[in-house]
Amino acid sequence: MQRKVARISEALTETIARWETAEAVVLGEFAEVKLLDPYFTISLDVCYTASLPPRNDRREQFGGPRSFDTVPGFTEDRFLIEELPVRIRYQETTRIELLLKRIADGQWVFHESGTYPFYRLAYGQVLLQRTSWLETVRGTLASLPEHYWQMLRDGARIATSYYLNDLRAAAHRSDSLFALFSMSRFLQNLCSFLFAVNHSFEPSPRMMTEKVLSLPRLPDGFQGRFESLLREGPDLSTDRKAEIAELLTKSILSMT
Repeated sequence: MQRKVARISEALTETIARWETAEAVVLGEFAEVKLLDPYFTISLDVCYTASLPPRNDRREQFGGPRSFDTVPGFTEDRFLIEELPVRIRYQETTRIELLLKRIADGQWVFHESGTYPFYRLAYGQVLLQRTSWLETVRGTLASLPEHYWQMLRDGARIATSYYLNDLRAAAHRSDSLFALFSMSRFLQNLCSFLFAVNHSFEPSPRMMTEKVLSLPRLPDGFQGRFESLLREGPDLSTDRKAEIAELLTKSILSMT
C-alpha cells in the first residue's frame, strides 16, 4: 500500500477505534490502485454494534474534511482528505448476523442488489478487529450452503430473461433510453448468475468486466458475445444486441 494511503487509513481507523461500538474496520481493494487512477478511493467498511456517533460528531472527529456528505437513506460518509476520496460505509453487526441466519435457515430472498457487501467483508484488508466477530463472519461466508447459491442462480436467471424481454421491446419500439436501462439490468443479472454458478461474491461494478471474464466456469463463446454487448458501432444496433443477449441467455440455461 502507498505510504500516504496507509497513513490516512491508519489515522481514520484510530479515530474509529475510539468509538466503543466499533467492532471491525475493513479496507477495500481500490486503495491499492495508483493515486491518479480515477477508480482510486479509500473505502472502509465499519462494522458496529448499537449506534454510531452523530454525523456532525463524525465529521469533527475525522478532522473536518472537505466535501463531507452523508448519503441520504444510507449510513455512509464521503469526503476528501488531502485531496484523496474517502468512502466509509457503516454496517450494523446485528443486520449482518440476521442476513447470515436467514441464509442458513433457507429464508433468504433474492434481491438484485447483488453480493458486493459480502465481497467486501470477505476479502477486504482488516485494519481493526476488536473481537473474533469478523473472523467468525468470514468463516460463515466461506462455507455458505448450496441452497443459497441455487437461489441466487435461479433469481438472477429469471431476472436475466425478464430484462431480455424488455430489451427486445425497446428494440422493437426504437426506444434508445429504455434499451440502455434494459441492457444495464440484463448485464447486471447475467453477471450475478455467473458469479453464483462459480460460488463467488460479486466485486465492485468497477471491476466487473475483469472479474467476470476470469471466472473458471463460463458458457461457450461467452467472452466474444459479452464484449459485443459492451461495444458501440454501426454493426451493433439495438436489434443486433438483443439477438446477442438472447444467445447469452440461452447459453446459461443449462448451467447449475
